[in-house]
Amino acid sequence: MYAFVTHSLVLVQDSSLDVSMGEIIEPTPVPFSFDTLGWKIVFVLLVLVLFYIGYRVYKNYKKKQYLRDAIAHIDELKKQSDLGVAAYINAVMFQLKETALHTFGRSEVAGLYGRDWLQFLDKKVKGANFEADETLILDAVYKHEVEEPTAFNKEVFSNKSINWIKQHAR
Repeated sequence: MYAFVTHSLVLVQDSSLDVSMGEIIEPTPVPFSFDTLGWKIVFVLLVLVLFYIGYRVYKNYKKKQYLRDAIAHIDELKKQSDLGVAAYINAVMFQLKETALHTFGRSEVAGLYGRDWLQFLDKKVKGANFEADETLILDAVYKHEVEEPTAFNKEVFSNKSINWIKQHAR
């Protein structure tokens, strides 16, 4: 059988005794410097992280170059006044097809034409509404003529196409 007994220890200090420890000895302050090995490692790691971030930003920029080129091409087409309505629509639709091929691949895009192609465009970007201009687009692309060229608004069609290019891959 074990028995645990706790004892109280009470210390009473006699005021007549001088129990002085003396002056506190403070160590010399450690000098702060960037010359130590740890800071060099942190600096190298920081530089590597910044290079990596810069590399990723550059790769993303180059990856989306085709989008900027497509938008610039549509803007150039919009400025050409000698281009007929049918030729303009045909050129813009060709640019959209080229952009879609680059983004979604040949297996998904190459076989699309006519109404299926317009439905594909509308499905990829909400509010694109290329099907609203279905007869106009299909006449321009497949017949190379437009029955009512005065009803065509080049600015609206261009903005719709540029909007599709900007938002299709999100």
